[in-house]
Order: sequence, then structure tokens, then C-alpha cells
Amino acid sequence: MNNTETPKLNSVNTIFGKLEIRQVKASCPLHGEYLANEVWLGGQLKEVSECPECFKLNKAQRAIEEEKARKEETEKNRLARIKESRMPLEYQVKDFSTFITETESQRNALAMAKRFVNGWEKAKAGGYGLLLLGGCGTGKTHLACAIMLELLDKYACLYPRYYKVTEIFSAVRNTYQQGATTNEEETIKFFSSIQLLVIDEVGVQKGSESEKRILFSILDNRVTSKKPTILMTNLGSKDFVWVLGDRLYDRIRSKCVPVLFKGNSMRTPATPDVFD
Repeated sequence: MNNTETPKLNSVNTIFGKLEIRQVKASCPLHGEYLANEVWLGGQLKEVSECPECFKLNKAQRAIEEEKARKEETEKNRLARIKESRMPLEYQVKDFSTFITETESQRNALAMAKRFVNGWEKAKAGGYGLLLLGGCGTGKTHLACAIMLELLDKYACLYPRYYKVTEIFSAVRNTYQQGATTNEEETIKFFSSIQLLVIDEVGVQKGSESEKRILFSILDNRVTSKKPTILMTNLGSKDFVWVLGDRLYDRIRSKCVPVLFKGNSMRTPATPDVFD
């Protein structure tokens, strides 16, 4: 860079020597001649201001890079929260837009799921959830996980959790083992305190008194403390009541809005060409 010195703009004595700011003519290979500020300290050149046009371009580029880094960090945090939610891997990329609505039942179910997301603040305040009923493969898990994804994106401080009912029972039973680091009460308290608890496959359990007691304790605590819950079952209403018992079903009915999934399985059968 070629430059021609012009008069000093400012000068002040410091403990490190004389501090001077000089304005000089400078030439930028991209934008031509401009006035640059030189900072001198103790007779040594410390800094030269860059071309103002280059400064603008660099500032704009930095802004683009910072925005890119921000988006990458946001997506990284989002993926971490999705992983922490424990939802099945295949449903982590499925949302409302990928839910098939060929029947009236499917359209109603999707509408209710969206309504739940839009009314989350009221659902949270009142502890209201959903009861998804229907046969295997009718889309219950898809919509439940889509709800979780929508809420994760909408609320940065929300941490929903997905569990199969058998996983909850196993977690509680593990506390009975010798050397367990927690007890039944603490485990039940953990499931009771989750902000939004999604419980899948309710009804596959044996329906033993022990299982009913565990599930009743968790859901009763959640109802009392106004924690929303989404329950999913493949059972019909009569079998569902029989497995849970009248007391627990009455608790669920008071806080979970039923959503019926009719129709055949939406899952596509595997064919040999998956190996090609």
C-alpha cells in the first residue's frame, strides 16, 4: 500500500510514549485511494485503518458467518434436545407435514394435534393432555412425536420425554435390585415431574396390581401437579379400562382428550428391493 503522510490529527503523551493519530492518503487495490488513520505509539506504527469499502464488505461477511454459526449452534442444540427427548429415531424427522391424511379420522387427529400445540400454554396451565387410541400403525406415535418436535422448536425451555410403558415399569423395578442408586419413590417422582410425558404402548403390560399401582402413582401425581401427558394405546376402550382399572381410567379421562385413529396400518411392508 502506498501512502502520503498528512498533518497529525491528535497527539497525547502516555506512560508508554507519545500517542499520535495521523491521517494519510492510502491506496486500496480494490477500491482505489482513501484516507487512512495511522496510530503511532512511542514513534512506532501500531495500527492502520483499512479501506472503508473493504471494512463494509468484511463486516457484511462477518455478519453472514456469525449468522451461519448461530444457525449451526441452534440446530446442534435442537438435535441434542431431540435426542434427550428419547423419541424413536425414525420419528425424529417426521412432523405434521409428513403425516398422511387420507381419511376423516386422520384429518381429525392431525387437527387435534395442531390444536394441542397451539394451545400449549393452556394445556400446561391446566395439565391437559391427549389419549391417542387406535390400532397398530395408524399414526399415533407419528403424531405424538410430531407434537414433541413442534413444541421443541417453539419453546426453548421445554423438555418433553418419550417412554414406552414397559420402560417405566423397568425403571421402577430396577430400584428393587441390590446396589440400586435410587429408590422407587425417587423414580416415580422423576416421571411425575417431566414437563410433557409421552407414554407409548399403554396396555401391553400384564395389568398386574403392581403395574397399576406404579402407573396410577405417576399419573395421579401428574394430574395433581398439572403436568400434561400424552398416552397411546392399541387397545379398544373396554380393554383399556380393564387393563388400567376404573380409578386410573377415571383419572386419565379427566385430563386427557381422546383422539381416535381408525383404519389400517400406514406402515409399508418391507420388500426384497431394500437390499438393492
